[in-house]
Amino acid sequence: MHRETRNCVQKPTCVAWLRRAGMLGAGLLFLTACGSAQPPDTASPTAGNTTPTSSPSTSSLAEPTTLSPRVFTDQELMTISSKVLEPHGGRADDTDMARKSYAVMQQPPASASPSSILGPTEPAECNVFHRSWQHEVQLDLSMGFAQGEVFNIGNHGTGMILFDVRSAPRDALARADFDYSQELMVRCATFDQTVSGATGPQKLTIRLLPGPDIGEKAYVTKESIDGNNMAVGLRVLAGTVSLDMGLNLGAVTEQEALSVMFQIAQEFVDETKNR
Repeated sequence: MHRETRNCVQKPTCVAWLRRAGMLGAGLLFLTACGSAQPPDTASPTAGNTTPTSSPSTSSLAEPTTLSPRVFTDQELMTISSKVLEPHGGRADDTDMARKSYAVMQQPPASASPSSILGPTEPAECNVFHRSWQHEVQLDLSMGFAQGEVFNIGNHGTGMILFDVRSAPRDALARADFDYSQELMVRCATFDQTVSGATGPQKLTIRLLPGPDIGEKAYVTKESIDGNNMAVGLRVLAGTVSLDMGLNLGAVTEQEALSVMFQIAQEFVDETKNR
């Protein structure tokens, strides 16, 4: 075991980071995704679709004046995350420890393409909606970063939402996390991706749903294997922040999971406007 990793796993906070890193890297546990103003197939009075209708790329969109133009540091994102997550039974983690933990993990070759790491998407153009390599996000020092968890989700209290947020100048963030057109989202409304599983390659079916009226762009993903729903996620672009949440289903329903995600996303964006 790497010396830094060995020292790290002796500390409870670092153990949580390494466990979380394994969950994220597995691919089946957490899908990069974004929101719908309503849980799938469930009406909501706040529903809205903020996805642009004509731009070829999010990076060409004008930033709404109602969103904060500030780029937030790791520490600032941790502070905001703590304030937003704690009332929901969650916590923000130590970003510095997270970056150190991810840095000692094995990295893919620099030349590796997203499809060679997670497996190809069908159609191939839909790969933009699936994160290429989880560690890359935590190791990108050009962007502010924070992450956390929300526990005891659902009626039985067995669900856990994984929460990530990044901050960077708006155009750079849009290109990195939301570089797709409305036309591409329509074409990728349902697509497949092959990922590595414990018993060999598995094919995920991913369904994109329109996002909530939060920020500039948002979409929900529903992930299933052989017709069985496995996970849901929410992703939101709001000026200089990019929110990413996901939860494995089971005893937790889609409606329960997405309801909490929508609240967290709105509260986080509202909080950035006050800073």
